[in-house]
Amino acid sequence: MSGCYRPPGNETLLSWKTSRVTGTVFLLLAALLGLPGNGFVVWSLAGWRPARGRPLAATLVLHLALADGAVLLLAPIFVSFLTRQAWPLGQAGCKAVYYVCALSMYASVLLTSLLSLQRCLAVTRPFLTPRLRSPALARRLLAAVWLCALLLAVPAAVYRQLWKDQVCQLCHPSAAHAAAHLGLETLTAFVLPFGLVLGCYGVTLARLRGARWGSGPHGARVGRLVAAIVLAFGLLWAPYHAVNVLQAVAALAPQRGALAEVFGAGQAARAGTTALAFFSSSVNPLLYVFTAGDLLPRAGPRFLTRLFEGSGDARGRSREGTMELRAAPRLKVAGQGQGNGDSGGGVEKGRQG
Repeated sequence: MSGCYRPPGNETLLSWKTSRVTGTVFLLLAALLGLPGNGFVVWSLAGWRPARGRPLAATLVLHLALADGAVLLLAPIFVSFLTRQAWPLGQAGCKAVYYVCALSMYASVLLTSLLSLQRCLAVTRPFLTPRLRSPALARRLLAAVWLCALLLAVPAAVYRQLWKDQVCQLCHPSAAHAAAHLGLETLTAFVLPFGLVLGCYGVTLARLRGARWGSGPHGARVGRLVAAIVLAFGLLWAPYHAVNVLQAVAALAPQRGALAEVFGAGQAARAGTTALAFFSSSVNPLLYVFTAGDLLPRAGPRFLTRLFEGSGDARGRSREGTMELRAAPRLKVAGQGQGNGDSGGGVEKGRQG
């Protein structure tokens, strides 16, 4: 760590007791709630093979649970680190563990973005829904997500070093490296994906408000579920990325100024904000339970498959799309009938057709 950029204050991940205690509590809660919950999601969806193909939303939720479960398995390592105030796995373990954390972060945010985009297309372009059920398309999308996550997570391993054989934390060779790394991480893992998410939801809400019909109770449940996943991810990751932004700005500030000290304060706060981000990996199974509603007592442990097989995506065509396809020919033929002086003949022919 002697060659690392060291701002005023010389703070480390273990400097603040409040951050260590808060981080330990969040990590323990995340592991206790998230490991059984994500395990249940994987058990419920991995073996589900409906005759018409598994809906894309269900496949994305399955991989989201895999990404969340993988990072939660590392929680005991971080709990040991914060309580004993010494890193237990050496230099190679330092890089490997934080690489897996970054991999899970990028995979989660990309899968969440795809869930929002899929929901937007299900409402605005219902005729595309059968194509979205294609197993080949799902495989290509998932391969792209995991490949992007593997590449974007590389800097998390490159910039991790073990300091005095005790603290595994970021080590940038210069202030410019620190600002570029932290700024790029927030841009690619938070700003751009959530810009896409907000755009999708803006279009979806505008379409639903302009329509006379919805997508049915199951489709509404899936919509609420995706919205809850996005909201939870954004709220729980926001403090982590706020620290990133503060540290990036402080790294570019004059080194003798008061703003440069913010970098060290952000370093000390990382234990708590990172643990809060860990907690985001445990809340999704709870959201599935809350959005299931009356499906839970009726379907029991299989409520997740019932949730997705009853959605517009699982039916191969959303209710909104079906209503549009049914209504358009009738209106057209009815208009032709009125032009011919026959007010009911056109409609009757449309019904026969």
